[in-house]
Amino acid sequence: MLEIAYAPPSDAQAVADFMHAAFPRAKWPMAGWQAITSGRWGAAADPFAITVRDQGALVGVLGLITATRPTRGGMVKTMNMTSWYVSKSHRGQGVGSKMLALVTADPAVTVTNFSSARAAVPVVERAGFSVLDDKRLVWRHGGGSVLPVHHEPLALGDALPAHEVRILADHAGLDLKSVAVETPDGFCLLILSVKQKHDAYVTHEVIYVGDPVLFARYAREIADSLLPKGAAVLSVDRRFVAADVVPDAVEDIPVPRLYTAGAVPPVDVDVLYSEIVLLGMKLY
Repeated sequence: MLEIAYAPPSDAQAVADFMHAAFPRAKWPMAGWQAITSGRWGAAADPFAITVRDQGALVGVLGLITATRPTRGGMVKTMNMTSWYVSKSHRGQGVGSKMLALVTADPAVTVTNFSSARAAVPVVERAGFSVLDDKRLVWRHGGGSVLPVHHEPLALGDALPAHEVRILADHAGLDLKSVAVETPDGFCLLILSVKQKHDAYVTHEVIYVGDPVLFARYAREIADSLLPKGAAVLSVDRRFVAADVVPDAVEDIPVPRLYTAGAVPPVDVDVLYSEIVLLGMKLY
């Protein structure tokens, strides 16, 4: 008989071992899988995985990065899906749908899926997920005016709101770039993932925008302030930017970001507190 349930804390290493064996192409060390099960951003009782057991044997796992995190609207609970695998012997029996039903059972929790395999997107959508974003806006260095950039935002002290101070502290030590751009109308905190995703250029991917209105107002100047001249782009998901902004280009996101709305508006569903930043992954 199959048992589908949230994994108890005592299963943390067993889940990490299962993921490590199931995803050899990921090439992460065991420490990466242990980071998923560590509950870095959640309470002790928060789920880190859904497991499927057949007569006690582990045959399926859906990893979860659970966080109680600050937003502009207050503290919210989110879960980011990661590392979903069911053994071949147990596929085609509705196991995956039951796992998704469990992860989406609480309507107050916003669940995100930023790295879905293309083939899994219809399955996830049938489970109640919606497209969070499928477009990104892109800027290149334009040689225009620049704004002051503070590369140690925490040094600004009270100039940053308390929720942003907490966000920066929560992501200390991860492979991210945090800057506060000083616009004529105030500071705009940006958190970026800088990756060589294409041979031709480096992508400065904005995964958190502190003030979307300020970003939209000064997007051109911000791009020129942050980007080196040459082979680099500034990339921002569409939902983070006001509708009337004019980028250098608009690109399709190859596999859309997916989510269940919960209590969080789309503009506040960023890529923080997820497997993407925890494991230093490249976004689609």
